[in-house]
Amino acid sequence: MERSEASVISARFIMCLAFAVLVKGAESVWMPPERCRSLPCDKVTYDATVHEFCVLPFTQTMATTDYQLSCPWPTTRRHYVNLMLCIENLANNTCCTYAHYRHHVLMDIHKVYFSLCLYMKDPGVPTLLLLIVPCTIVPLIIPFLCQYFN
Repeated sequence: MERSEASVISARFIMCLAFAVLVKGAESVWMPPERCRSLPCDKVTYDATVHEFCVLPFTQTMATTDYQLSCPWPTTRRHYVNLMLCIENLANNTCCTYAHYRHHVLMDIHKVYFSLCLYMKDPGVPTLLLLIVPCTIVPLIIPFLCQYFN
């Protein structure tokens, strides 16, 4: 029984790998790290391909939203994730794996499309007091309670 389960699992694994090769192409499924050690980052090609294959489709998608009037975040999450995956794949294929290249593109996208989205801000004073006061009072009361019940 154990052997048949292992063969089913290995068959599924092989099928998944074959499907990934068919969908993404043989080179983009796995890139050996040696390739990027020997090839330098081609920033010009990276910028051009990111703009053509990632930013332009995202821009066309965002043109259908009203990002100028309100924050489009909840409705555009899937498109943003696709943009990040596209940028990541192109970074791996062009050996431009430095994080600041990706962050630069994403910051430009945020400035244009997500400028109306609110930033996370600190909670108000009443909320802070409700969180802090019990944490400070309980340790002070415990010694008195221990003496009272002993």
